[in-house]
Amino acid sequence: MSRLRIALLSLALGALTMPGCIITQANVLAEYDLPNPFTIGPAPAQPLLREAVDLNTISEYTDHKDELEGLSDLAVVGRFRTVIGTGGSLELWITADDTNFTTYGQVTAGATKLWGPASIGAAGTPAGTVVIGWDESAKLFDKAGKDLLVKEVKGDGKFTAYIVSAGATTQTFEVQDGAILLVISGGI
Repeated sequence: MSRLRIALLSLALGALTMPGCIITQANVLAEYDLPNPFTIGPAPAQPLLREAVDLNTISEYTDHKDELEGLSDLAVVGRFRTVIGTGGSLELWITADDTNFTTYGQVTAGATKLWGPASIGAAGTPAGTVVIGWDESAKLFDKAGKDLLVKEVKGDGKFTAYIVSAGATTQTFEVQDGAILLVISGGI
């Protein structure tokens, strides 16, 4: 994360030193950490992760909320590993309201897909552990989900996120260091 912040700061400082350049927009990185670690799968794991996201708990968001213009970048990052099974995929869905879905069917019927599927190979194989960063994450976003997220970021900053297994119900996945990263653009 610090490399991204340093890069953004360097760009901003470079722009200030250019003759005749006036900065009228800034980007702010807001990081929402997911529980660490968590598992998704059949009992004793949970069938899905439900996370009531409140961006108002992140100072980078609240400090700049009045200046928000949009979302310039977005990532879901972390270390995803198949613990049991032949592999499968994970997805992230969101709702604007505070919802409490408990099954994959309820999530796909009542939420909007934001991200995925992220494919993870079989347990115990090199492909069974996947580290997803900015570049890999960018390829997994769905436009409808991004549009809903932008609305929530510019609105009350609250939404419900669901991370679900889109594969066979016999798979168990573990997620470590998972986070939703938002680069929020705004005027200064």
